[in-house]
Amino acid sequence: MIQATFVRQEGNLASVELTGHAGAGEYGFDIVCAAVSTLSINLINSLEVLAGCTVDYDINEIDGGYMKIDISMAANKNEEKVQVLFESFLLGITNLAENSSEFVSSSVITI
Repeated sequence: MIQATFVRQEGNLASVELTGHAGAGEYGFDIVCAAVSTLSINLINSLEVLAGCTVDYDINEIDGGYMKIDISMAANKNEEKVQVLFESFLLGITNLAENSSEFVSSSVITI
């Protein structure tokens, strides 16, 4: 199962950590994994290109099953455009978790 853990600081999304494997299909044919991967990479690209936000991210490219996206140190982390993009990602992952709950779960931690 993929677990998405979002962190909200002072009302704004600051980071997300994705762990685990969906297990919805064999390697290379897991559409749930592909959906999470596509949403995640799109978030990074959108934040950087569309919002000019510096994104700190870590990906386990060898074994997979881990990605962290962190904007907590970005100067413009609280700008509306940045937060709308991150909220859109949260919406996408939450929707996926609701429709594929055996493969994806999500939670939001407020600190």
